[in-house]
Amino acid sequence: MKIINLKTLLACTGLAMLTLSFNASARMQKLAHAMPLEHPVHKSLTWFSKEVSKRTHMRVKVYPNLTLGNEESTLQMVQNGTLAFAKVGGGLAASFSPEYKVLSLPYLYKDEADSKRILRGPVGDKILQSSEKDGFIGLAFLSSGSRGFYTKTKITKPEDLKGLKIRVQNSPIDIDTMKALGVSPVPISSGEVYSALQQGVVDGAENNIPTYFSTRQYEVAKYYTLDQHTMIPDLLVVSTEIWNGLSKEDQATIRQIAKESLDVQDKYWDEYTEHAKSEIIKNGGEIVEVDVSAFQKKVSSVYDKFRKENPSLVETLDALQSY
Repeated sequence: MKIINLKTLLACTGLAMLTLSFNASARMQKLAHAMPLEHPVHKSLTWFSKEVSKRTHMRVKVYPNLTLGNEESTLQMVQNGTLAFAKVGGGLAASFSPEYKVLSLPYLYKDEADSKRILRGPVGDKILQSSEKDGFIGLAFLSSGSRGFYTKTKITKPEDLKGLKIRVQNSPIDIDTMKALGVSPVPISSGEVYSALQQGVVDGAENNIPTYFSTRQYEVAKYYTLDQHTMIPDLLVVSTEIWNGLSKEDQATIRQIAKESLDVQDKYWDEYTEHAKSEIIKNGGEIVEVDVSAFQKKVSSVYDKFRKENPSLVETLDALQSY
């Protein structure tokens, strides 16, 4: 029998690890998202990919506008290692890794500044790391503003929502929130919202202003209500499998670039939001200011149910609310 020398074995193991790291870094990796080219998410992720390509051994190319599929399919690709990076909504991530569920709760923060303070601190970092076991690692919570209702009839108070068919994400918490507000929730995919509004399948939908504008849904639902019922962030995620094939140095650099990208995202987001508001109004739409507290009072049952059904997440919820 041939006996392998210990030194030879260790050398071969080291070489294999080096080759794995080199392969993960050297070949062109993909970053996918669903937003159009003019959207602030595309601009900030383009910046991220260029910086990663410049400052690490990895080369990254961005695929926008559903080129590689919807967010659910791209997150699955990240999980199985066929896609390195993706931008996905926090609500969707909850279907793949439970710790993210808490992010979909309504009126979780005082305002957008408060959400950034909390999610960019240690509580947010813990949530981002929680999904490593599920095949993806969160690199950053990208601010995506607050979500409001957009409808064919004007909403000025919670009672105006009663009985309306509103498109929502297929998330139990989102559905519970809509029911608490008196809405009849209709879960359909994001790509079908425009036609659903146009054909009267739904009376309205809910999202942030940049998405409402960039998808031109203001053409078929002209009233946008600033009730700010949720502030669910977007996530920049990386495949656990591909991440583990990178050198420690490249991992540290990519984390730093992801952190720097937050300011880039905020800049593009704020600029685009102001532009979107202006264009919506110019094209006959209306931005409706409301008493947010009146809407907030309606959703206490959502928190009661969440705490009862998710005892393992109560500590995370308490940490978010007390940080």
